[in-house]
Amino acid sequence: MKHPVVIEGLSPQLTKLLSPDAPGPMRMMAAGGLAPLPPQDMVVALYTFAFGDDVSLADKARNTLQNMPPNVLQDVLNRDVHPGILDGLSQLLHANVPCVESIILNRNTAGETIVRLAKTLHSEKHLEMIAANEQRLLAHPDIIAALYNNRATRMSTVDRAIELAVRNGIVVEGISAFEEAQKAIEGQLVHEAPEDDEMYPEDLEFTSALEADIARDVDEEKVVDILDALATGTGDSTSEETTTVSNLATSLSELNVSQKIRVATLGNSSQRAVLIRDSNKLVIMAVLKSPALSDAEIMRYSAARSLPDEAIRYICAKRDWIKHYSVKVNLVNNPKTPLSEALRFLNHLRPNDIRSLERSKDVSGVVKNAAKELRQKRSR
Repeated sequence: MKHPVVIEGLSPQLTKLLSPDAPGPMRMMAAGGLAPLPPQDMVVALYTFAFGDDVSLADKARNTLQNMPPNVLQDVLNRDVHPGILDGLSQLLHANVPCVESIILNRNTAGETIVRLAKTLHSEKHLEMIAANEQRLLAHPDIIAALYNNRATRMSTVDRAIELAVRNGIVVEGISAFEEAQKAIEGQLVHEAPEDDEMYPEDLEFTSALEADIARDVDEEKVVDILDALATGTGDSTSEETTTVSNLATSLSELNVSQKIRVATLGNSSQRAVLIRDSNKLVIMAVLKSPALSDAEIMRYSAARSLPDEAIRYICAKRDWIKHYSVKVNLVNNPKTPLSEALRFLNHLRPNDIRSLERSKDVSGVVKNAAKELRQKRSR
């Protein structure tokens, strides 16, 4: 929202004060909160000055707003205030807890303002207040996405918001794995909003798992090696790194599907390395749809023969991923890759990789024969 917004129907006194022709000393006095204006007009004036082109005037107005008595500001913010002013004040007064609450609760507050607050606030109480307005969530599904993608939002709050969207036939585009989250919520217990500051066990479990950042202690490649060793029963099970990775895997395994999907969406590469091995296809797809997924992870996942067919097909369909040569090689060598896709990628492979395919015991006879025919054709 561009500020300051144009406000119509101002009092003659306020219109005169906000005019560019108004005397500088009078405007500066108003920016300091010393003009004889009622509180609502004063807030409008300070808002306008705060977003104006005059830097000194703007600085003074912002300082005045931030130091006004909370009860005076709250009284104004609880009234019929223009959405643009509420949006501007939500930025200027982001550290003023009572004012933020009044802006969240004001029915005039614009959806885009609430979206920004849902993205940036770290207070569970404020995020709960945003989620409580179901009518606003349905009118602005981006708010649901912002809540979901904010690590500070409780898992139980997110589950209620997802369930609300599903119940009303709304697809939330801003959640990368919304389809998976939607399927996971079906048949799952969704808690009612708590009457006080109560946290459900799922909230604590999710927060603990999401904050289990082991990247500082064990790098991504090492995590993968340890997970492979744990799966095969090899390696040093007593090492500190193995214990760290094992504890991470255990904490993630104890989550329900909805929780795992959200960790896959918001978590780090170590958490995704664990969750890509999950037995539930929805969790695996959420990993592949994570906005934080790196090229290195995709190169590794494209070679994984444990992935379900749906996951391999999804990788094959992503243009940004198959532009990497190693992904093409991995997919051609992966027996889970649909034959038509394997043959398509085969044409892009180098001579050494084609010869390796001819000798491979893991690919189908059709792929081996096609590799042989392609090598012979190129040698003519």
